[in-house]
Amino acid sequence: MISLSRTFQETWAALKHWPDADKWVAAVKVAIPSLAIIAAIGFLSGWLHWYPQDRWQDYAKALLMGIFLIALPFEVVFRGLLLSTLAQVIARWAAWISTGLFVVYFPVFGYLNQTKWNGAFQMPSFWFGMLIFGIILSHIRIRSGSLWPVILIHGFAAATWMAFLGGRTY
Repeated sequence: MISLSRTFQETWAALKHWPDADKWVAAVKVAIPSLAIIAAIGFLSGWLHWYPQDRWQDYAKALLMGIFLIALPFEVVFRGLLLSTLAQVIARWAAWISTGLFVVYFPVFGYLNQTKWNGAFQMPSFWFGMLIFGIILSHIRIRSGSLWPVILIHGFAAATWMAFLGGRTY
């Protein structure tokens, strides 16, 4: 049986918990090679390309947007609320299902909103990259017991995309 109270308590606990240094090091050790693989997929299939911003203010804006407007809500929903809810009924598959929904979000959002990223959001190679990203973030969230490593990793990845790799959003 699903307890929404438990879901919110676990998500809040994961937001309040700041992991120790060893958990941060472990998170970075998993994230960097994974992000390198995702970048290779993106460059080879064309949804990433070198296109840096012109002004330092644009870098700061991309970082703030990446963390607060993209990563924080995504991670609270997918690696917080959804993962905690699914773990109550199908613990073994919770991370995979949460990640599957994370992947499905992009083409659906792109189709419904006709965003400027719709080309990338409709590419199977992008979905594969997001599958890798989602499962790695789920792994880090479970191992660290905190949402902060995944919020910051996701935020820096989104900011890098916006500031350097052609993903301008403003």
